[in-house]
Amino acid sequence: MTSHARLARLLAYGFYPVELPPPFRTRRFSALAGSLSAPPGYYASTTFFDGATFRGSLRSFGVINPINFYMLSDHIASAWDDIVSIYQLSQCSGAKPHFPTRGGSSRAIETSNISIKRRSQSHLASAYPMILNLDINRFYGSIYTHSIPWAALGKETAKSQLKTKNLSSHWSDTLDVLVRNCNQKQTVGIPIGPDTSRIISELILSRIDYEIISSAGNLITEQIYHNIDDYQFGVSDLSQAEAAETNFVRTLAKYELRLNDFKRSLKSGLDFAPSNFQRAFDILGSQSDKRFVEHFFDILYSVSKENPESNVIGYALKRFGKILAANKYRDLVREYIQRLVFAAPHHARWAFPVLLGICRQTITKPEVKRLINWGIETTARRNDVGSLLWFLYTALFLDTKIDSLHCRYRIDVSNELVDVMLIHGFNKGIFDIDIQAIRDRYAPTDFLSSAWLPLYEIERRNWDRSPSFRKMGTANDPDDLYNKLNEKNVEFYITRPSAFEVSAFEGWQLTQADFDHTRPEREAKMNWAMHSEAENYG
Repeated sequence: MTSHARLARLLAYGFYPVELPPPFRTRRFSALAGSLSAPPGYYASTTFFDGATFRGSLRSFGVINPINFYMLSDHIASAWDDIVSIYQLSQCSGAKPHFPTRGGSSRAIETSNISIKRRSQSHLASAYPMILNLDINRFYGSIYTHSIPWAALGKETAKSQLKTKNLSSHWSDTLDVLVRNCNQKQTVGIPIGPDTSRIISELILSRIDYEIISSAGNLITEQIYHNIDDYQFGVSDLSQAEAAETNFVRTLAKYELRLNDFKRSLKSGLDFAPSNFQRAFDILGSQSDKRFVEHFFDILYSVSKENPESNVIGYALKRFGKILAANKYRDLVREYIQRLVFAAPHHARWAFPVLLGICRQTITKPEVKRLINWGIETTARRNDVGSLLWFLYTALFLDTKIDSLHCRYRIDVSNELVDVMLIHGFNKGIFDIDIQAIRDRYAPTDFLSSAWLPLYEIERRNWDRSPSFRKMGTANDPDDLYNKLNEKNVEFYITRPSAFEVSAFEGWQLTQADFDHTRPEREAKMNWAMHSEAENYG
């Protein structure tokens, strides 16, 4: 793959966190590959938002402003061979990023899958009597950007080159600068979500793996496996476990990282077993109709409780999405999914693809509208912006009106991604918002701030003509860069109908025709085998 092709993939598929609903995609951004020019010292802000993991806990995700994302991606694409050479320092990682050689991938890069993780963990459990589990504390948020050249060159070599003023010509130092420029030149933390962050994080982990093996701790490559910051060490006894942990902690400290003491465990024998929860669903292959629905959700609820560290709900709903869609007892399916969302609104991302397909096929029930309003209030109160965006998307998808009270909950969240959806719904006539409150919020902002997305999309779509959203090509748009993006019709929020169809859910392989319960059950069963285990659910 050429450097130009790698850059185009990052711009097209690596910009937004995968956790966001379908409108948050780029369009025509990749067409600018090789043609966008910005000043070398350009720096701006990252837009952050809190979102729930499948466990329900909140973490901070980030969307890098497009100018700095372009510059960062361009350098990564050009330096890719050098980056891969650092990855090759480690033979312990199960999640090395690579650009796919085949079509069909919904992300710019691919890393690992659940079957690889399970095989590696099974090997450790069969080769060693004890397994030490260690985790890096707040990994992405703690990454020290100056450790990027340390990872590429080794810390001592990098510091020596810095002292002799030779470091600035090295690709890794340029990468350090570009990463810092993504968020106001801050040196600590990179955003969770963009594919560029996964590439950078693996660079640092590869050097850490190399130093752990190269140290005097008597560890070999076959004893270690990790999926990003989640490490397992195969050890023979307690003393070797203690030595491995000491080695790990000291190596982390060298790169300004720390151990997560709350995720440390030492397991032996049958206590450590890679999760095979997927097998619990195999029994469903011979079932259909109402029996299938009831048995599926019984298994789903019980297995998810038994495997809290695995995304059982996401895996099962995605794998069996086509069968649930085609089942003639769709009201029963809908009721089960609604119960699931009420019980765990942070699973909205996984529950809504099937629910929305059912609702699109029939008249939207009053209880679905109640669910949307409840979800907006609940997720806004918790500041779970990621899930809130999915409830807003559902309202837009179903053209469901949201009253001023529930819109108030969203405005109070004060998040740029939320505000884009609010203005979208306001212009569709279904969201009753205080438009002046939003205008006042953005009046003092510019394109160097985290407000770049609403400033850009609201102005280019003429959703509001107030001075708050008339800033492209002015002093608020340094070097006229966003005006140039607009001239090329680049989009960072998609409103076309295709973004509000079930086919927009990447990786689900759903179409609205799948929800036609008159289709032969045989056809739905044939589709049952289409779903792979390519996404990492555990």
